[in-house]
Amino acid sequence: MGSPVMNACAAVLLIHSLFMTQAATPEPSPTAPWTPMARRLTVGLQSPRSATPLPEVRISPGVGTLLLFDTPVARAELEGEERFTRVRLAGDTLTLMPSTSVEDTEELRLTVHFADGAAPASATFRLVPHPTLADRQVEVHRQARSADSLHAELLEKEEEVRRLREELARMEAARSLPEGLTGMLATKHLDKNGVRALWLAGQLVRHPRNALNVTYATTYRAATQVAVAVECEELRGGVPWEARGATLVPREGTALRVLRVWQAAPTTAGMVGQLIVEAEATNTMSPGPYTLTVWAEGDKRSVILGNVMFP
Repeated sequence: MGSPVMNACAAVLLIHSLFMTQAATPEPSPTAPWTPMARRLTVGLQSPRSATPLPEVRISPGVGTLLLFDTPVARAELEGEERFTRVRLAGDTLTLMPSTSVEDTEELRLTVHFADGAAPASATFRLVPHPTLADRQVEVHRQARSADSLHAELLEKEEEVRRLREELARMEAARSLPEGLTGMLATKHLDKNGVRALWLAGQLVRHPRNALNVTYATTYRAATQVAVAVECEELRGGVPWEARGATLVPREGTALRVLRVWQAAPTTAGMVGQLIVEAEATNTMSPGPYTLTVWAEGDKRSVILGNVMFP
């Protein structure tokens, strides 16, 4: 055992070492306050029937929120403006300072009206109070549409509505007509020439990447309609294939208007299948050759046949 003097010295050194270690350890810093990051919101045109929720902006009592727009703002309408100590609009910048009377349970609305005359003309936001987590800075990007662009889209929609109305009228009229040959004669789809048919096999030009292995096709022509019946016996790729749309394009001239694409059931592996494409015939249409393209869901996995001729 050491002497009492040596033990006392060791104790003194140990106490001094512990004291220096505690003195060198820095005091823990207080928890850093929440540092908000700039948020980015995108606003654009919405359908009147759209259920898309309004974009949200968080606000906190006594904390300023800055909204930066990429388009100049003409005016702003703020619901419950009396609950804000400052609402200042300067060009493309809007400053909001909620007062301490803003409660966590209430939601206010802010509507800004843009100054350039493009669409959308305005945008509305939900102001959601929170005790501390305010959005200090929000960058608002507006997907603007010109009047010419909106007019072109309107014309396209009107044309689609017109076509659908014609189709609906045709279907309603067909319901009151008899079926079979009597119905075809009554609607003048069949005339004295009857239905002519043409069997196609060796002369067909098959695309090497067709989703289906086509064995042959038969084309039909009546007074006002033509049809192509395609027979296939093998599916490539293993995934079931179901026709969704088609085009019939001549080598020269305008594509025929496809009336319907019919398939009894999706074609699966090892199955012999058939699909029929019916199109509108005109007095001036040529017998061919045509290129028939039939595609599945998503405009993919097509079947393309060239040198299609009509009787």
